[in-house]
Amino acid sequence: MREPNRDQTDGVEQRHRAAREAMDRIPHKLLVMSGKGGVGKTTIAVNLGFALARQGLRVGILDTDLHGPDVAFMAGVEGHPASAEEGRLQPIDAGVEGLAVRVLSISAFLPSRDAPVIWRGPRKAGAIAQLLGEADWAGTDVLILDCPPGTGDEPLSVAQLVPGADAVVVTSPQDVALLDSRKCVNFARELDLRLLGIVENLAGFVCPGCGRRVDLFKVGGGERAAAEMGVPFLGRIPITEAMVRSGDEGRPLVIGRPDDPAAVALLALAAAVRRRWNSPDAPGRAPGGSEEESVQESVQGTGKGIRRIAVACEDDRGLDGQVSGHFGRCPAYTVVEVQDGRIKGARVEANPHFHNHQPGAMPVFVRGLGADVVIAGGMGPRAIDMFGEYGIEVVTGAVGNVRRVVEAYLRGEQKGIVPCAHDHPDSCGGDHGHAGTGGGPGRHR
Repeated sequence: MREPNRDQTDGVEQRHRAAREAMDRIPHKLLVMSGKGGVGKTTIAVNLGFALARQGLRVGILDTDLHGPDVAFMAGVEGHPASAEEGRLQPIDAGVEGLAVRVLSISAFLPSRDAPVIWRGPRKAGAIAQLLGEADWAGTDVLILDCPPGTGDEPLSVAQLVPGADAVVVTSPQDVALLDSRKCVNFARELDLRLLGIVENLAGFVCPGCGRRVDLFKVGGGERAAAEMGVPFLGRIPITEAMVRSGDEGRPLVIGRPDDPAAVALLALAAAVRRRWNSPDAPGRAPGGSEEESVQESVQGTGKGIRRIAVACEDDRGLDGQVSGHFGRCPAYTVVEVQDGRIKGARVEANPHFHNHQPGAMPVFVRGLGADVVIAGGMGPRAIDMFGEYGIEVVTGAVGNVRRVVEAYLRGEQKGIVPCAHDHPDSCGGDHGHAGTGGGPGRHR
């Protein structure tokens, strides 16, 4: 009996080693967890993956929920069989509109969608190790791992096999969900996962007719739990009719309806996750601090941190470039870093929404740049309000050289909103021109 047992042990260790080595080659690994079922964790995981792909990342989504694998269905590739090349499992291409998204789920290996997985712990751990270590995740920038609810076998296996993983905890506002989400937070801490923060899903139903929000499951519980646990709060996602329908249709909301309030919140979540990646210590925020509050602290600081101002530009010449008359239909943004009231540097970022920006896309993009101020020639009232919801100060009526405009803003000479003298309701609530040339506060029309 000794030799077979030794062979079996060696095989398990080999699979585990292969899984860890494969994960080491992926820059970002993100566990999406929840303390209980029914809070929309898979919806968040799938849409977060596609939102990150919209920002230019190559994304993999791995379904580690062996008993309730829904990722393939929600990503629109349910029923697509898995294949192997040169002994490597090939994740299924789920990309639409040119996005780089690949999905792998145990559902691709089952005889039918209704076939149950009746396995005990060791076999489940072995299956997860195979999905991690034997799949071809080459070229992946970020791997989203959709974990089953709770803190049992599957999340434990994933956490132990994915070194350097980050975690996001999804909850809903009800007290019972919040109680269980605290267990997830402690689970992440016990296993040395870098906890990026808590997301509050199902945060009110948005009526498609009048736009009024009804708090079906209370609201604000996720933020309170984050404050009490001393972890970042990454935002809340409302319930919308389009969100429910998109899950059933297998088309992620951030792709099918990027202007939907829930999609806008999901895109903002992706931007918040990327900002947390760039933070040297994700859990290092003071207790009670939220992601939104941290942005405001950087805006209102007294020279301790670096502020970033995003300027819509007509070219890629940075500080020597020209300010664009339109905040969305501009080829690039110059992101100007400011410290102690002085320009410290600048970088140019191409505008991925140059040819076709949807409502709500530009505030998410600018927040993703780390900016707390946006400067442009013109912007309509609707867009101004959207930027305000993301805590971004809007300055319009700017013309001329980027450096001079930013310096004027720092001196207090370029500020406020100059009303747009145009109508462009399909995108920004205004067109490309502007009334006036800046220098003083304006008002919404």
